[in-house]
Amino acid sequence: MGEASNTMDFVNHPRYGNKPVVSEYNFSSSEINSAHWRYQSVKYFPDTDKQYYAVYPRTKYVDIEELCEVCKRPFIFYALEQKHWFEELGFYIDAHCTRCIDCRKKDQEIKQMKNSYYNLVLNKDRSPEETKTLKNVALELFQLGIIKDKTKIDRIS
Repeated sequence: MGEASNTMDFVNHPRYGNKPVVSEYNFSSSEINSAHWRYQSVKYFPDTDKQYYAVYPRTKYVDIEELCEVCKRPFIFYALEQKHWFEELGFYIDAHCTRCIDCRKKDQEIKQMKNSYYNLVLNKDRSPEETKTLKNVALELFQLGIIKDKTKIDRIS
């Protein structure tokens, strides 16, 4: 696919912004395309010894234009973010970011609500404040379609 457009409005990332991050590297398209098999099929912004589970390690990281699978907005999977994923967090080298930062944050918030709900449900000695919190969390999860049975919320006391 090759180089991506620099003029699009991308989802804002709290750490990296919404524009490609210029690095000190100046790689040619052929260098980038040969750096990892996937770079030949994505739009990227020109711009490894810590990579885990890598049959074909990434020898270069470049900002890649993506489309969020949830909200369908364009976002940038930043080279610095990839380096963090693969070298610091130990993600599988062929892992791929399919959701923008906003949708990933929303997923994390829902996961935290589900954990809170689970822990509060298990606590049989809840205070009135904890019961109120449980009811509010359950209602939010119901509105999101995660809790399907409204009677579960009605039974909270």
